[in-house]
Amino acid sequence: MYRRKFIQNIALLALISPFIKLNASTNKRIVVVGAGIVGTSIAYELSNLGIKTILIDKYKAGSGTSNSSFNWINATYPKKPYSYNYLAQLGIKAFKDIQNELNYDIQWNGSLEWVNSKKSQKELIDEVKKLMQYQTFTKHKIINYKKANILENKLDFRNNINIVYSEEDGVIETNEFIRLLIDRIHFNGSKVLEECEFESIKYTNNTISSIITSKGEIAADQIVFACGIDTNKILNKKLLKSPEPGIIIKSKPYKKIINKIIYGPGIHLYQQNDGRVIIGEQGLLEKNDTNKFLDYPSQFDSKSMQNKYVNKIINVGKTFFNDIKSLDIDEVKIGWRPIPLDEKPIIGRLNYDKNIYIATMHSGITLGPIVGKLVAKELTQNKELSILDSFRPGRFL
Repeated sequence: MYRRKFIQNIALLALISPFIKLNASTNKRIVVVGAGIVGTSIAYELSNLGIKTILIDKYKAGSGTSNSSFNWINATYPKKPYSYNYLAQLGIKAFKDIQNELNYDIQWNGSLEWVNSKKSQKELIDEVKKLMQYQTFTKHKIINYKKANILENKLDFRNNINIVYSEEDGVIETNEFIRLLIDRIHFNGSKVLEECEFESIKYTNNTISSIITSKGEIAADQIVFACGIDTNKILNKKLLKSPEPGIIIKSKPYKKIINKIIYGPGIHLYQQNDGRVIIGEQGLLEKNDTNKFLDYPSQFDSKSMQNKYVNKIINVGKTFFNDIKSLDIDEVKIGWRPIPLDEKPIIGRLNYDKNIYIATMHSGITLGPIVGKLVAKELTQNKELSILDSFRPGRFL
């Protein structure tokens, strides 16, 4: 049944063509607040359908969480239950479609994951086996260190016989991707306003008529909030946990040494086509230091603290990736992840005002294009798609 449903949903997405415009009588004016990958994907799909769309962001487009992300496209075991994982599977398919639309290169290299402790390793394998019992799932294999070394001969897998190989995972350069979407939004006749901060909603006869921003008033019939970690503040509702920080390091170009996305003990990394190695940490930030951060900065406020964590990450990484010591560090960022209260995406209209729509989630990179397609369909056809039923904001409100 679910395989049939998966095929049906793929067919549904194929019908949402970027070249099919809505009836000319459609006069909806939609403002999307937040120009990360989710908000930009929604605005892109709406503009493809001929909707008068304005995308705004209080900073530069893509400068928030999307700019400090590991950029990993996947439908791996942490995305659970099945409804969530299934949406991520559709997300991979949507990325493969949109890369053709945009003529954009995505590295579909797959990923390797393992841990060192026997207890954690058993838990990892158990979780992956549960994933592989879903009605549909992306290609996964459990391989040993000998096969892993054929794929990655610069890594030390320490004779591990249970390494998870997720074959369909990919990575993107998110800022470049967002800029391509924005170019298409402009081409379609819609607008993108950067450094334009949302302030309030204006109602006329109890119906949304416009929004007030730092750059003035913008006419609107519907509003989509895809504003990540700002969701609680803007809506004055408790929908997200406190944002979780993560450090992202980018090296200068280096000789080709990494082929896959590597989720090793303590850190994760991959190498871009231009030779830069992207490194993310897994829970290395100390709580005392995290508590010092105010207003969720994208960079450390002191060189000494930055160096402390860069050295910490390098020391963890060199236990299985010796070349990490030779990398020339070019950029260090702090990314703040928006985490819904139950860790599942929040997608849908507010019960008390159907003209306000929310789209916020932790897995914005994986889900951006599929959420863009589905949200655009719901907004323009005034319907609710069953595939999003598990993610409605009403579960919190």
